[in-house]
Amino acid sequence: MANEKLTIVSLNAWGGRALPELLQFLRRHAPTTDVFCLQEIFDTAQAVVDGRHPGESVCGDLFQRISDELYGFYGSFARHGDNPDRASLAMFIRSTVPRRRGITDFTVHVPGRPVDIGSAAPSSRRLQHATLNFGGRGVLVANYHGLWCDGPKTDTPERLTQSRRVRAFLDTQISPHVLCGDFNLLPETESVRIIAEHMRNLVVEAGVPGTRTPLYRHYHDETEPNFADYVFTTPDLRVDRFEVLPDIASDHAALLVEVG
Repeated sequence: MANEKLTIVSLNAWGGRALPELLQFLRRHAPTTDVFCLQEIFDTAQAVVDGRHPGESVCGDLFQRISDELYGFYGSFARHGDNPDRASLAMFIRSTVPRRRGITDFTVHVPGRPVDIGSAAPSSRRLQHATLNFGGRGVLVANYHGLWCDGPKTDTPERLTQSRRVRAFLDTQISPHVLCGDFNLLPETESVRIIAEHMRNLVVEAGVPGTRTPLYRHYHDETEPNFADYVFTTPDLRVDRFEVLPDIASDHAALLVEVG
């Protein structure tokens, strides 16, 4: 790919609960990052999130705050059609990186009874993606936030169905691709295996011990594994660098991948 490299950073932004640290993190990594894939982003009035997440310091205009910080990037928010105030995905692509297809998204899960009160309520889930013109060919970058439920990050019928929908979409893609985000799953689950089919699971390959930070409420609980986040790449992409970044800007750690 002619010495070109594409650097992608994925992070669950935790709704901006650590906003100063989050903005500082983006400021620090923006000069060397081509694509930011962010999860748990809000783009609504502060009164709305205060009502739904009382006492949690969630940032209602988080998408706009990040857009202002990443002024050299093109950003898109994956708004839910059934509830535009809900937390969702956001992708920011450096303006100098050419795009073959713009940022778009689609639904991969709709719960039977959506709930939007609380810090991690079950709700619809989307997958966001864009195809970049990189190294003389298209490279798909996909951003994902998997279903949360009040329990362990193990297989459920809903999670298995969700993974099959993600896998079905990826199977339609001819271009090399990178899939990253907060999957809310443990590495040994069937749900992860379905998604990882035909792809490299960089978190597992690297022997990463966890993807959470000390801000995570269960971080020091040995019965609660500190896994949630992953990066998957197709074998036709050369991985020049993969790293769990040490920055603490959320209760999730940021993952960085550099492909060539």
